[in-house]
Amino acid sequence: MTEFLAGQFDIAVIGAGHAGIEAALAAARLGMETIVFTINLDAVGNMPCNPAIGGTGKGHLVRELDALGGEMAKAADTCCIQYRLLNKGKGPAVWSLRAQADRRRYQEYMKHTLEQQDHLTVRQGEVVGIEDQGVARDSRLRLVRLGKTAVNNEELSISLDRTLAVL
Repeated sequence: MTEFLAGQFDIAVIGAGHAGIEAALAAARLGMETIVFTINLDAVGNMPCNPAIGGTGKGHLVRELDALGGEMAKAADTCCIQYRLLNKGKGPAVWSLRAQADRRRYQEYMKHTLEQQDHLTVRQGEVVGIEDQGVARDSRLRLVRLGKTAVNNEELSISLDRTLAVL
């Protein structure tokens, strides 16, 4: 197994889906050095077959993220191909807005946003383990083990010096 020191990060985020993107951006925007691991750099912000944002179940969450400075609603507005007000046949209390986004444009937008954010590093690799290497004075060293790489079919370990949290 090959090991290298990846640098000093306050936060390590595993996964670059909706939650991972928002967590990484929030930490980086607070000035924390952040690293995000994703299995595939081309799948950052990947949406399912039905690329809807909002609606009855997720609409309130998107609005809360937006109020806290999140990126999902901005991306939806930028990449939207259709807006629809659901439950119009019922009372106004259950009306909810749903945006249908262009899947590829949404991915491109989110990846670009991560890449341009200060204090944020994006790395490709499958995280297969996290090991606590002990506590030093005012710092914590964690070892993140990545799965076999396509280049040399060898597992890779990355030491993260001073990492406070792994999300």
